[in-house]
Amino acid sequence: MVISFNENISNFKTGLWARGYSHSLRKITSEVKFTEQKSALKQTAKVRKKILPFVTTYHPAWQPNFKNILISKWHLTENQPLLREIFKEPPFISYKKEIFK
Repeated sequence: MVISFNENISNFKTGLWARGYSHSLRKITSEVKFTEQKSALKQTAKVRKKILPFVTTYHPAWQPNFKNILISKWHLTENQPLLREIFKEPPFISYKKEIFK
């Protein structure tokens, strides 16, 4: 069963009125035009970035400074031609919990 856009707007208004919202919403919902409906339904291609995660074990003694050190020394990676091709942007730093055995 396919419900049209206008039916969805009508159901939405009815639900809001039932919850005690003002009837002034009629103006807001009537401002949606057909062209806006079409553009809202268009699917756009998302640009996917390759994010390099740098995963390390969390340790409270050095964790606050680790990111600052890595970012401040990132220029060393960018100066190397091969590394510059592989690592185009600084890594996303994430921490894992230390597992004690």
